[in-house]
Order: sequence, then structure tokens, then C-alpha cells
Amino acid sequence: MTMKFWMGALALLVSGTAQAQTCELHIWPTENYRGMKMSGIGMFGGALGGLIDGAANKGKVATITDLMHHDLSPEAQVDALRTADVAGTLGLAGYTIVVEPAVPSDAAAKADPAIKAALRTMQAKLGKGERLSAATTPCYSELVGGELFYVKKPLVGTNLFAKWTFRDFGRDGTAKPRSFPGQVKNPLAVFPAKTPDQADAAKADLRDAYAKGFAEYVAKKVRGASAVTAAR
Repeated sequence: MTMKFWMGALALLVSGTAQAQTCELHIWPTENYRGMKMSGIGMFGGALGGLIDGAANKGKVATITDLMHHDLSPEAQVDALRTADVAGTLGLAGYTIVVEPAVPSDAAAKADPAIKAALRTMQAKLGKGERLSAATTPCYSELVGGELFYVKKPLVGTNLFAKWTFRDFGRDGTAKPRSFPGQVKNPLAVFPAKTPDQADAAKADLRDAYAKGFAEYVAKKVRGASAVTAAR
């Protein structure tokens, strides 16, 4: 009887320890897509040239943002991050990944008061250093996706600018989060597709730029920022 009691107590202790060591990385993909195309007129024509260029490319930009949403949807963003070993890359090996609803676009917020209120609440929590989710596990971190910005300019080329904010609340849940906002860019070689037969290659190109952007963001904006902080 005594042996059973101690074995049961040991099982409870082990179970409690395992629960205490549970760590979570919550990920918010994004629905914020933006595009900008600038021709030679916009580059060299001054303010008037920029207005003409913007009007000429307005329809094309709308098509590009639609393509971005299709080829790099919130689900595709999460898949790309999982493939890139998002937790391990951030130094959070062993963390359980929890996918949260995508950050809504500014356009959606303007069209729906409820979405606008939810977005404001999210921004307020970011400003106050509060958790964005209702998770209570002490060991906790967040990766919040920001704007995905397609930019095409003469002499510069075509690039995908991607923003993230990594927030590390530590392992005991008592500290204010260490926040690492940042933006990086990576070139696009095929996206958007010029012909139907390039559709798959263009999608792969966009997702590859996103994945490379994440790795670069961590290297420069997370690990790099941490190294600067430690040096101080």
C-alpha cells in the first residue's frame, strides 16, 4: 500500500512538472497586403509624374494584392513558418505552436466596426506589453505578422517587404515581454506570373521570399537586437 502511494505521488509530481514546463509559441499570420508599382515617369517626373504613375498602375496593384492573398494566404504563411522551423529558428525548440486568427487588414477594419474595435484592442495590448491571447501558460512567446508589401521600382527591381514582431514573455511568466519589431525585404524573380504557365513558379517565388525574409528577420532583428542589448 505504501509503495502504491509513493508511486502515485511520484506520478502526480512528474505530471505537474511536465505541465509547468509546457511552453507555447502563438503565431498570428496577417491579411495586410499592399502593393506599389512605379514606372520611369513616377521615378523622374516629380509630383505630377507620381500622380500619373499611381493612376496608371492602380488596377494592376489591386490585382497584385489579390494574387498575394491567394498565393501567400494566412494558411500559406503558417505552412512556410512551420517548414522553416519557426520555433527552433527563434531559439524556442520544444515550444508548442498555437495558430491564432490572422491580423485583419486595415480595409477590413474600416468596413467593419467590430473588426476595427478588435484591431484597436490588439494594438493597445501591444503597447501595454500584455499578451494578445488568453493563454495562461507561464512559458510563452508570440510572433505577430505585419504588412506584406510588394514593391516594384525601376533600377531597384521587385521586392517583398515583410514585417514581424516577436514578443518573448520568458519561461516563468513574470517578466514584461522583450519585443522585436522589424521589417526585411527579399527580391522577387517570377512573381507576379506573366503567363498562366508561370503561376506555380510565381507562387513558389513569393513563398520563398517570405520564408527567406523570416530567417533574415530573426538573424538581424531578433538575434542582432539581442546581441546589441547584451553588449550594453
